[in-house]
Parts: sequence; structure tokens; C-alpha cells
Amino acid sequence: MTPDEIPRTRLLRWLTEGTDLLTVHLAKVTDVRRPSALKGWTLGHLLTHLARNADALNNLARWAASGIETPMYPGGPERRTADIQAGALRPGSTITADVVDSAGRLAGHLEGLSDSAWSTQVRTGQGRLVPAALIPWLRVREVWIHLVDLGTGVSFADLPDDLATTLLPDAIATLARHSDCPALILRSQPSGSEVTTCPGAVAVTVEGSTADLLGWTTGRADGRALTTSTPGLPDLPAWL
Repeated sequence: MTPDEIPRTRLLRWLTEGTDLLTVHLAKVTDVRRPSALKGWTLGHLLTHLARNADALNNLARWAASGIETPMYPGGPERRTADIQAGALRPGSTITADVVDSAGRLAGHLEGLSDSAWSTQVRTGQGRLVPAALIPWLRVREVWIHLVDLGTGVSFADLPDDLATTLLPDAIATLARHSDCPALILRSQPSGSEVTTCPGAVAVTVEGSTADLLGWTTGRADGRALTTSTPGLPDLPAWL
């Protein structure tokens, strides 16, 4: 099942569960200057990004509600980068409060959308036109994956099972849009379910748990726990 086929109630449940867990783990962040799992970013950068992402998706929710086009990031990628760099230098308590407050604003706007607003076409930061019904999914990906990046004890194994099995083919579909993505068959164990990047091509089969496959495909793990049909794992392009 693809994200646009997932019932809205389930998407909002995943979002609520992830946001609640994020709030719990924010209390474990004692030093926002500590490096995060993302190269070149401290925890302050990571958390500021999460806050600004909530605001950006809130812009799309406003677009859906009003019918007036509102870009995710007014000012473009340069302004987005500058806001993250500046925001990362704030005191830790200010940063964590910003994460909680921005998430609350987004949740409030999503709850207020009418049935017709959910079908409004909005444009993502990558330029894709998608229905507003996918806004919760865009936030779900950010919250749960960056919970892993936070390094406070959350792993891909902690994702709800139905979320993990939806996120893996979504991650593969994103990788497959890159011209240098290898042909792959990813087989989740113990279910044996498969997702592919290039149907019909001679592909490398990679097997493991859904959590381990997610860690590798999103660039969060080296894939040591996975097995392959050829010696060594193929190189992957950057996920996002």
C-alpha cells in the first residue's frame, strides 16, 4: 500500500505517536551542540530543521485551506539553510520549545482542514504536486527518521510495524528516481515481502529485517546485518 492509499486516520495516528515520542526524547537532549547522526549537523541543527519543517508543512496546510498558493520555504533553499544555521545557535531550551510549539501549530491546522481541502494540490519542497492529504505523511517521515538521528535510543525497530512496511517501499521509490540507483530486490524477513528499484533488470537481492533495510536505504546504517546475492552491498545514492 502506497502512502496516498493509507487512510488519513492512520497517517494522523502515526504522526501523533511520533510527535509524542519526539516530545519524550527531547527531554533527553542535554547538549544541543553535540554532533547528530547527520554529517555536519549538531543536535541543534537537527531540531531546528524539524521545527522549520513543521512550519513549512503548515504553509502547505494553509494553502490547502485557503486555496492561495503558499510555498513550503519562502525565500527558497538558501533562506531555509540560513534559518537552520542561525537557529542551531540558540539555547537548548529555546530550540526544544520551538520543536514542540511548531509541531502543535501544524497539528492544529491539519485538524481544521475540511474534507475538500484535503484534496487540494500543493507543491512539495522538491517541486512535486501532491494532494494535501499527503502532508501528514511528509511529516511522519521527518519525525520518525529524525528520531533515529537524534541518538537518544530510538531505532528503526521502534517504528510501528505498519509504518515500517509502508516507509520501506516509499524510501526505495525515492532512491529509484536517481539515475545512479542500482537495480535492487529488497526482501524483508521473516515476511518475505519484496520491493524493487528497477523491475525487469538484473538486480542484486538484499535481505534482512525491515528495520535493517530501512537503516541501509536511508543511509543511517552500513548494512552489516543484511545478506546479499552478490559479494558486498552496492553503493546507494543519497536518499533525501
